[in-house]
Amino acid sequence: MGVLDDKDPTGAARLKEWTEGLRELPPGTPPTFEFQRMIHPGMVPADGDGLLAADGQGLLEVPGEHIQSVTVLHYMRAGSPSEQFDTVGRDAMFGALLALVTDRRCQVVPEVMARVEGQEHSFALPLAGTVDTHLGAPMPAWPQVDAAFREAVARLTSLPDDDMRALSAAIHMHYCASLLTTRDLVGAYALLVGGIECLAQYFGSPPTEWADWDESASWGKFIARQDFTEAQAAALRARLMKDKHIKLAETFATYAMTRLPAGFWQEPMRSYTWGVDAMSARPREGSWSDPQPRGSVFADDPAVLKAALKTAYKLRSQFLHAGKRAISFAGDVFASVVATDRPAGESPRLSAAQLRAVLRTLILQELTDGGSTDPRGLDEITFVTGLTPTS
Repeated sequence: MGVLDDKDPTGAARLKEWTEGLRELPPGTPPTFEFQRMIHPGMVPADGDGLLAADGQGLLEVPGEHIQSVTVLHYMRAGSPSEQFDTVGRDAMFGALLALVTDRRCQVVPEVMARVEGQEHSFALPLAGTVDTHLGAPMPAWPQVDAAFREAVARLTSLPDDDMRALSAAIHMHYCASLLTTRDLVGAYALLVGGIECLAQYFGSPPTEWADWDESASWGKFIARQDFTEAQAAALRARLMKDKHIKLAETFATYAMTRLPAGFWQEPMRSYTWGVDAMSARPREGSWSDPQPRGSVFADDPAVLKAALKTAYKLRSQFLHAGKRAISFAGDVFASVVATDRPAGESPRLSAAQLRAVLRTLILQELTDGGSTDPRGLDEITFVTGLTPTS
């Protein structure tokens, strides 16, 4: 799965693999059928036969959006499961093509359809929600939410206007990424990197000295091998330090490393797992896992952390500038394992959950350091539920 993602960062090979598998089915060989749910606009669920068959299910009402329908897609799957693309990659591929040909918002939902032995009905197990379980966990108690909201508003509005704009931009990028995480992980990852870069460009400091650049030693060896004169070497060093990309990536990584609070990567974190009633297929309350350090490998070696941050920056650029979808569901879930036990020479990677924690913590850090908790009258304002709003 990971090898396929590395060789096929745009998803093109997934489509070719699927279609060639269908073409090469021996005559008379019964194909394997799979099915996946899709959400699309309209009051009439899609229904019909075809290369993708559609089986209409019902309506879905989401506040703030027009009426939508739920349809189950049926498709043939050739070859063994080990030869197929990953589930979330497949869903993204089908959804992208359907949105293109229909000119409608079609979301093929990343989930696994399961069935309890002896039961006729199936139930869906969401996949994308396991990437960052805090985003989908039950809400904290409202008094706690209200207190944190009041403090954030007070601190943000106490800042100078330029500081407030920079932080507000990062807050909105965090918001957009949070909404996208369960729908398009690659897009969410890019937004998280963009939010950190927004902060880095405003609050960080671009490198100005040769020694501040972490690749200066490597370039120093290259310069020495070329037998440059001192004037030529100085000119090349000066030109390299003017490169905007070097400054962007270096400023991004350095800012994140230096502004994160001490102990951030060793902080114990829990993940939340929702339950499912196997008999009724209805969700039920879940539970929090035992605490685990957020990322010990990054706490133990600053060089590993800096490499991971620069890798995140590169992956964002590859997606925005070349459409390379190098972030996969499976790769993200196991990113911490890869970071801990990676082959020699392979760059580590931050998971989307770790990257979002970095962005959120940096925002809160800037609010705490620069803002004031003076409520300016906000502590006196309280609305009571059950009252009829007036215009």
